[in-house]
Amino acid sequence: MENAEIIIKLTPDEALVLSDWLEKVEMTDPSRLVDDEAIWAPIHRLAGTLDSPCLGSSLRTTANV
Repeated sequence: MENAEIIIKLTPDEALVLSDWLEKVEMTDPSRLVDDEAIWAPIHRLAGTLDSPCLGSSLRTTANV
């Protein structure tokens, strides 16, 4: 399943809620949440996508796993 894509479709309201939550997670001490620092790369990528100007009538986020 290498280089497979996962597509997440959210409404603008859902994207806003997720973006706010991810911002709070990113500001938290990582060692309080997870032991594996590798988890932060996809969290930062997803948060960056949500913060981009693509938040319009629909949001389509693509992440490679």
